[in-house]
Amino acid sequence: MLTRRVRHGLVGGLLGGFVLAVLFYFYDLGQGTPLRTPAFLWGAIVSRAEVEPGAGIIAGFTVIHFAAWGGLGMLAAALVRWAGLPRNVLIGALYGLFVCSLAFYAGLIRAPSLLVLSAPGWPAVFFGNALAGVVMFTHMHWVSSEPGVVGVVNFLRTHEVTRHGIYAGLLGALVVAVWFLIIDTILREPFYTPAALATVLFRGAPTATGVEIAAAPILGYSLAHFAFFVLFGVIVSGLARQATRFPPLVLGILILFVVFEVFFIAMVAMLGGWILQELAWWSILVGNVFAALVMVAYLWRAHPELAKRLTSERIWAD
Repeated sequence: MLTRRVRHGLVGGLLGGFVLAVLFYFYDLGQGTPLRTPAFLWGAIVSRAEVEPGAGIIAGFTVIHFAAWGGLGMLAAALVRWAGLPRNVLIGALYGLFVCSLAFYAGLIRAPSLLVLSAPGWPAVFFGNALAGVVMFTHMHWVSSEPGVVGVVNFLRTHEVTRHGIYAGLLGALVVAVWFLIIDTILREPFYTPAALATVLFRGAPTATGVEIAAAPILGYSLAHFAFFVLFGVIVSGLARQATRFPPLVLGILILFVVFEVFFIAMVAMLGGWILQELAWWSILVGNVFAALVMVAYLWRAHPELAKRLTSERIWAD
């Protein structure tokens, strides 16, 4: 008989699997290929060949899908008990991002290489699994005796570095989004930039002809955009806290920003060189500079002790 914790993990896994199935249903609709993802995975796992969506195939993969996510949920419950991990959204997102994504790609090991190339894009896979992990751990928290609202309120209240990082990241992401909305409205048409970036990241389109300004790609890229900025904000917030003890570390933050800019532009260029011609590298640079200034201004106010240390002449004299 399953223990109560394992049952909670099983239900959490099934809920996470359901959310992921719904997410990829709309993802496939946005791609113009309904039910392509479950048909692809059936072909990769069972048939080892590309197959067309059909009632039997979809039903068969649905059984495999929920069986796998039920197992992932029970594994999560066991890990929580063994390692003493908290049941909060951050741990859930990490579990989904790493463990569940590893399980996804492990399932493709037996598939032919040509078939693997047509797998859903990694941003969609990582985001979907992270979201499913959040749902899984949220359920396990709700049915547990841990205090707080899904662990978020207490966590953010007691971890100000993470809280300030999330706020800074959201501000930076909003600044970039507004900047490109203004640029698109003046030079092209509204929301062209997120639609074009979604086309590159999720579809790998070789030309600008594949850009479709629609709700699905714009929303998908926007979610990835804000999630990435939040992660970057938390990292910078952590460095800012350490800089209060060692002020020269501020130079490391500046280097991190430069590396981030170079990495982003290089990644976009590798995925689709046409995107830099369409968007212009200077608009990407200026938008991220504005975002960096806003994030620095917020963190400057959030860490007053850092401001005092940096303005102290004695620190730099030493």
